[in-house]
Amino acid sequence: MLRRLLDETLDPGYEEAAARRTADGQEQSAPQNWTRRLVLAGSLLLIGALSAVVISQVRSSAPQREELRQALIEDIAAQRAAGDLLAQRLVDVRDEATQAREQLLAATTEGQDALDELDAAENAAGLTPVRGPGLSVTLTDAPAPEDGRDNLGRVLDRDIQSVVNELWAAGAEAVSVDGQRLGPTTSIRSAGQAILVDFRPVTNPYLIEAIGPTGMFDQLLESAAGRLLASYAAAFGLGLDVVGSDQLDLLPGTGAAVTEAEPVELRRNGAPVGTW
Repeated sequence: MLRRLLDETLDPGYEEAAARRTADGQEQSAPQNWTRRLVLAGSLLLIGALSAVVISQVRSSAPQREELRQALIEDIAAQRAAGDLLAQRLVDVRDEATQAREQLLAATTEGQDALDELDAAENAAGLTPVRGPGLSVTLTDAPAPEDGRDNLGRVLDRDIQSVVNELWAAGAEAVSVDGQRLGPTTSIRSAGQAILVDFRPVTNPYLIEAIGPTGMFDQLLESAAGRLLASYAAAFGLGLDVVGSDQLDLLPGTGAAVTEAEPVELRRNGAPVGTW
C-alpha cells in the first residue's frame, strides 16, 4: 500500500481524464493544422504574384525613367548654356558701359577722381578682369569604393572654403573657382552632393586659381588647411595639386545685387570728402 502511494502519486481518474483530453485535442488539431497550412500556402502564392507584378512594372517603366532622366539632363545643359550666354552678354554690356563712362568722366578732374574711386571699388568687388602671377589649386575626388561605402575622399564645400580662405589670408588679390570669380558676397555651399558657388554648380575636379604674391604657395602648403588636405590625400586618395604660374587671367565676376545699403560719408582729416 505504501509503495503504491509512493510510485503512483497521481490518482488513476486524473490520468484517464488527461488521456481523454489529449486524444480529443489531437483529433481537433488535425483539421486546424491543414487549415493553417492552406492559409499559409495561399498567402505565399499571393505574395509571389504581387512580387511578380511589381517586378514586371518596374522593368517595363525602366526605359521611361531613362528617357525622363536624359530629358532632364538635356534640359539642364540647355539652361546652363543659356545662362552662360546671358553671363557673356552681361560682360559685353558692362564693358560697353565702362568705356562710355570713362569717356564721359575722364574729361574733368572731378570726373577722373570719381572714376578712380569707382575702379578701386570694382576691383575690390571682383568686377574687373585681372591678370598676373599666382597659383592654381586642383582638388579631385578620390575613386568611389567598390564595396559601395561612403567615399571619404570626396571633396566637400568646406574643403574649397578652407583653401579660398587660406589664399585670401596669404595675400591673394583675386580668386576664382572653376572660372567663377569670387567677390565679397560670394557663397560656397553644398546642396545635397553638389557644390554651389554663388548658386552655380561646380564639378569635379575643382580648379581654384588665385593671383597674388609668390609667398602664397608656401603659406598654403604650410597652413592647417593644406596639411589637412594633404592628410586626406594620403589616407583616402583625395587629389591635391598646387602649381605656381607666371601669369593667370581671371574673368570678372557677375556681382550680386545689394538689396539693403546706406550711404556712408567719407572723411579725410576730419573733413567730408564725399559719400560711398
